[in-house]
Amino acid sequence: MKKRTIGFAVVALFVALSLGFSTGSAVAADVIKWGVLIDLSGPTSDWGKNQVKGQLDAARWVNEHGGINGKKLELIVIDDGYKVPRGVAGYNRLVDSEKVLGLYIQSTGTTMTLIKKIVDDGVVTIAASFTSKFQNPAKTPFSFFVSPSYGTMGRIALKWIKDTWKDPNRNPKICYLYPDNKYGRDILDVCKDYAKKIGVDVGPDQVINWPTKDATAQLMNMKRYNPDYAYITSTAMNGAVILKNAKALGIETKFISNIRNFEETLIDLSGGAANGTYGVHPIAPYGADVPGMKKVVECHEKWHSGAMGTNVYVEGWVNILGVAHALRLADKAGKLTPVGIREAFEQFKDFDTGGLGPPLTFTKTDHRASMAAKIYEVKNDKIVPISDWIELPRDMTYFGK
Repeated sequence: MKKRTIGFAVVALFVALSLGFSTGSAVAADVIKWGVLIDLSGPTSDWGKNQVKGQLDAARWVNEHGGINGKKLELIVIDDGYKVPRGVAGYNRLVDSEKVLGLYIQSTGTTMTLIKKIVDDGVVTIAASFTSKFQNPAKTPFSFFVSPSYGTMGRIALKWIKDTWKDPNRNPKICYLYPDNKYGRDILDVCKDYAKKIGVDVGPDQVINWPTKDATAQLMNMKRYNPDYAYITSTAMNGAVILKNAKALGIETKFISNIRNFEETLIDLSGGAANGTYGVHPIAPYGADVPGMKKVVECHEKWHSGAMGTNVYVEGWVNILGVAHALRLADKAGKLTPVGIREAFEQFKDFDTGGLGPPLTFTKTDHRASMAAKIYEVKNDKIVPISDWIELPRDMTYFGK
């Protein structure tokens, strides 16, 4: 207990210094608290550290450019180690003790565990868990995220496979590689159903748990089916092992990574094995030629000179830019409350992210931020788009599933 308390104190001090706050008591009317519950020490900490860096930098930029209608945005960061009990404890601290107006939650397991409590507490949450189960406001009225769902992106990848398939004599074949947890299993039912409908054959699943030390056995099992594509649900530090093993085994299957696996650190960690692999993603790679990237790159180079920028860092910016806009709307309406913030998000209509992500739209009956993503390929250690936006219809077939 003592160790965890000290850890929280260090994180709180880090956040205060990063955003330019005094570590003394702040005047509540001048500061808006927003929580961040994220993995900085567990199996997805490589991803979490880049995400929180982007959020902290975006909040700092927001505060240097007028804040929330003159109020300062304060991020309270808690490391949950990607463990559900720590995540639940962190949530309770943020909501009950820190009195945050809303919070960001990374872990799918934590978010699913807290789903009823979040509704009962009436706390706005921005999820890193892009499960479609959080997109139906009739069930989860306070839940949002700034991307298509995992399942939608999985279907976009399947659509791209089918649309680009050249062999008229057979269907393309795919296998799914994932850890045996709520995050890993999230897309399976939806994507397998969609694959069947559009004519993509699905082979045997391969469960590759975290931390991934070696995936040779699973890849050899997959090779017996000889799929044309394999879809990886993982994170870069784990997915890199899969790609290195596949290269060593001479496997010719084309790998498609999901959003949490497909990022710039995957290229480094895989030692070049990521070259020639694909990813489905709604967030622009770091440094992409889009209008909103200028401030992102300038801040990163100024505050983290010599460090590598990633699309995870960019996603952190998108999260906070969206939160800041909703907070401004709620504040102007005199409703800086969880209900007011929820209503503000539901006013988003093609909210412009400056190309950092797709335009974001929420309504009172539909919390799907977007139905669009792009397909990228790693070429010469760079992430390169090979498709324009691929957008699925906002039909109700897979809504909330």
